[in-house]
Amino acid sequence: MKNMIWVAILAGMLLLTACGEEEADTSGAGTNLNPIETAFNSADTADPKEKVTLSVTVMQGEELVEDADEVVFEVWESGHRDESEMLPAEHVGEGVYETETTFEEEGLYFAQAHTNARRMHVMPKQEITVGNPDPESIVPDDSDDATGMDKMDSHEGH
Repeated sequence: MKNMIWVAILAGMLLLTACGEEEADTSGAGTNLNPIETAFNSADTADPKEKVTLSVTVMQGEELVEDADEVVFEVWESGHRDESEMLPAEHVGEGVYETETTFEEEGLYFAQAHTNARRMHVMPKQEITVGNPDPESIVPDDSDDATGMDKMDSHEGH
């Protein structure tokens, strides 16, 4: 009977120890409670058919984020979000993440930087005017950012 009591006590201690380790591993990003911020470095104008570097700097408070889990640029022409393209970015140093694209035609475009870092997700958006588009030709963009989140879900693992 004494052996069974000791076994039960030992099993309980092991269970509590395992739970404590799991909490420590999944507790988050440490003591920095500041939100993740993603700021565009890219120009807001471009020429058609020329390579453009899309670039953001990711920070948390005063700290550059060098360990973002993922930065993906969603790019679309105004009014055509359903045809957006997802472009994974590469970390190039000092909190900067970049990718390249080419805008084939004049128009108003959007780039949204879906950023996952330190258990947070932010998705700032930038307008990019390509060439000198006729304002009458620009289709208004009333897309919901949830559309981009759906594409992020299908992008995971790429």
